[in-house]
Amino acid sequence: MRSHPLVLLVEGVSSQFDELEPIIEKAGFVVRKTNDIANAMFYTREYKPSLVLSDLAIQDKDAIDLLRDFEQYGLMQNGIVVILSERKERYVEIAALNAGADDYLIKPVNNRLFASKLQSWFRRRATVDANEPNAKVQLGYNLDKDRFSILLPVGEIPLQRKEFEIVSLLTSKPRKIFTRVEIKESIWGKSAKAKERTIDVHITNLRSKIGAKSIKTHKGKGYSFNL
Repeated sequence: MRSHPLVLLVEGVSSQFDELEPIIEKAGFVVRKTNDIANAMFYTREYKPSLVLSDLAIQDKDAIDLLRDFEQYGLMQNGIVVILSERKERYVEIAALNAGADDYLIKPVNNRLFASKLQSWFRRRATVDANEPNAKVQLGYNLDKDRFSILLPVGEIPLQRKEFEIVSLLTSKPRKIFTRVEIKESIWGKSAKAKERTIDVHITNLRSKIGAKSIKTHKGKGYSFNL
């Protein structure tokens, strides 16, 4: 992790960033701000922020468009993207996670909770970066950490970063049953407020990409990797 990681704030409707920015700076991070998706893309390409915090509603668009642009142009593959929104509907949160967001926070965000979240996001990033660049998976599968993908003899399966981290965990001990608590604490951190449905959404997406039988559900227990 860089000594002074850059945090990009993408301001939108009813932004809370005036309140949160001092917390970010006090934690030792450099802050850049914009209220425009085009500028957000420019700053991301030029300065490669470690963290992008974006309001959901941005001018006449929303952060889902920004996430799709990130994916299209291969940006933020090694960074963290968090969406802040006043909308509490489950389908909105799921849409943001499916589009590549690492977290979804409901505004107004408690200042102490945000400070804790900020540290946990970077601790998780440092933990991932400290691992080997590529992990060998049993039965001839390879995980490519640099591209967040599964490499097969017949091709490549690209994943979202959270999907990749879950696969990395499950394949570290194939057929071991990982509880939701173990998955949450390993991927989101012990202090994170990740909900069970968030984990379930990522598992569902993974199954659609790597095969429904690859990840087995153990009712009342958790998940295991069975390739």
